[in-house]
Amino acid sequence: MLVKHTKRKDPLDVAQYVLTRPEAQVIGGNMVSLDNPYTIAHEIRHSCSGSSRLQYNTYHASLAIAPPERLSDNLWYLIASDYLDKMGYHHLPYVVVRHADTRHDHIHIVAGRFDLDKGKRVPGDWDHYHAEVAARELEVEYGLPPTVPSWHKERKPPTVGMIRHERDTGQPAIKPELQDLVDDITSQVNHLDQLADRLEQAGVDLHMKPIGEITIGLTYQFKGLYFSASQLGRAYTLNGLRRYRGIESPQESHAVMDWWERRQGQGEEQGQLEPKTQPQNQEPAGIDNALKQLEVQQRQTQDDEDRNRKAQRQRRRQKQRSRQMEL
Repeated sequence: MLVKHTKRKDPLDVAQYVLTRPEAQVIGGNMVSLDNPYTIAHEIRHSCSGSSRLQYNTYHASLAIAPPERLSDNLWYLIASDYLDKMGYHHLPYVVVRHADTRHDHIHIVAGRFDLDKGKRVPGDWDHYHAEVAARELEVEYGLPPTVPSWHKERKPPTVGMIRHERDTGQPAIKPELQDLVDDITSQVNHLDQLADRLEQAGVDLHMKPIGEITIGLTYQFKGLYFSASQLGRAYTLNGLRRYRGIESPQESHAVMDWWERRQGQGEEQGQLEPKTQPQNQEPAGIDNALKQLEVQQRQTQDDEDRNRKAQRQRRRQKQRSRQMEL
């Protein structure tokens, strides 16, 4: 079973999305009205009003199984309820909606993030890992075909530094936040042009350049940082967007670059602040310096960790020598 999930600042957009897709069908939930996005948004906001510090008040998850497998509405609802329990989403408003607009049989879950019984937000630490574990457990419990965890093939897992950042600040690190954003948007669009538009609206700029004769390098610029597609995971490369996210795009490299150059030219004609087309043997402006700075920071962090480990080993040796001398 495949699982995608993200946390949102407001429930209205995602409620409208899951309810207005072609052939969308509500199969369960615990709210007063399950088919009105405005009522759903109001109830989730109200349930989270007990916490003034909760910025991301909505949880959105999609669960899917590979074709040709299809489940009944009742079985999907049981799976959704168990998934919420495994993720720690007890005593909160939620709705489960089934979609039939893709080959993959799948459902969407929209829920609040404030536990009314405990009086505090649902923890978000290690969310991606917990979601994968929950999916593997549900596969066993319901006899579903097993799926390779997404961190093995699609998405790079969070680093220790990212996990510490989320734990210490309560805010998502930039890289997983970007991954979540791309995952969320790719679940709503079908073409590369639509994806580029939606990412731009969300504050993400794409940069493309040819690498060799058959490969196109894709870079994401978000909140002042640059991430190559391979840094995010294979599902975020151009080929990965086609294979894992179902995003349609030109197949040939020259056709992709033709599309990219036309898009940049259209942006300039409309007076948009688009990055200018770069010569094919150069990076978009600023990427070299940003990546170099990132490499320096990573190298510095690694050097600090190596020095700390060396100092710890020396202290252990000194303690052992002291004990031997005492004996």
